[in-house]
Amino acid sequence: MLRLQGTVPFVRQEWRFLLFGLLLSFWSGPGQTYVISVFGGHIRSDFNLSNGEFGTIYTIATLVCAAMLWKAGPLVDRLPLKSFVLKVGLLMVAATMAFGFIQGPVTLFFGIIAVRFMGQGMMTHIALTSMARRYEAERGRAVAVAGLGFPLGEALFPPLIVLALGLVDWRLIWPALAVLAAVTLLPAASFLIRHTSHQDGAGAAVLQAADEDAKHWTRAEMLRDKKFYLLAPTAMAPAAIITGLFFHQVYFIELKGWNFEFWSLSFSVFALASLIGGVISGFLVDMFRARRIVPFLLLPMTIGVLLFAYTSTQVFAILVMFFLGIGSGGTNPVLSSLWPELYGTRHLGAIRSVATVVMVFGSALGPVFMGLALDASLSIEFIAIVSALLVVISALLAKIALRLR
Repeated sequence: MLRLQGTVPFVRQEWRFLLFGLLLSFWSGPGQTYVISVFGGHIRSDFNLSNGEFGTIYTIATLVCAAMLWKAGPLVDRLPLKSFVLKVGLLMVAATMAFGFIQGPVTLFFGIIAVRFMGQGMMTHIALTSMARRYEAERGRAVAVAGLGFPLGEALFPPLIVLALGLVDWRLIWPALAVLAAVTLLPAASFLIRHTSHQDGAGAAVLQAADEDAKHWTRAEMLRDKKFYLLAPTAMAPAAIITGLFFHQVYFIELKGWNFEFWSLSFSVFALASLIGGVISGFLVDMFRARRIVPFLLLPMTIGVLLFAYTSTQVFAILVMFFLGIGSGGTNPVLSSLWPELYGTRHLGAIRSVATVVMVFGSALGPVFMGLALDASLSIEFIAIVSALLVVISALLAKIALRLR
């Protein structure tokens, strides 16, 4: 039976590797929607883009990233983690630096591909895959601690960028972010990536020579498994809903007649709730296993979306962000632990890259379909009901999947 350590001793023993994961998830921020969308008004103004044109560029670039991740994801299974992270980190710094020099729609397209692929794609993929592989008994909590970088980024990047936009041109902010990433992430990687005796999982190199009797699925085998396709909507739905809502947040808030400054401040509630959701789901995964939690994973997000649609008083923004944050934060520990539970860890990078492609695909489709609904003058209530139905269907499919042998 797997031994569950106390959380405080676990974090004290494994703080280096956990901090490594946290730094990667934090510095995925420049490639995430919550950062890029802050620059949206300036980008549209400078390049004479409409909301629809910018959204189309963003969506196509994100889909290109998904295709690239399909090919690049398995590299985390084959290359030494330390050297691979340094290369990805350098490319992330270069992509962030280059984004400050875009000159028009074409370079914007390639700039978005670069920061999205390296940030939302590879940095996130490496952080969560390495946690799920190195730990078994404490896998849920390891992913949760490493995932704290996401709410930390959500809490710090948007307000600091808004403050900087009032002082300097938006193009100067990206090189500054690149320098900060280079100073904080790259030197720390070599120091933090160490295998310890307390890690009851295994790195990729260990798995190549050990545990031959255990079943470790290849990506090709997983793609022939019906369970994966039944679980895919659960991976896609949160990305589609959250990205779509945040990408069109300015228009949504205008429709509701809420104060956007108050809404922006409520992002701190989202970040705090995301942290809480991640920690709670990490504990639940270690206690009950991810497969028992998956059918209920998106319930808080559904509550948040319905509250957003059916409440008129602005103060409810706090509750909306709380439930959205709980749902968003709980997703990574559960799903990142589910794939090794079902398919083993030897080919986890290749397998998890497919799940990440599904997530990225959802994040690309969310803004498009919500945008089309808004263009068709469909109500926020209609969008919320469709989103809630998507979650219910995803939960039912997940329950069916996990009953299959």
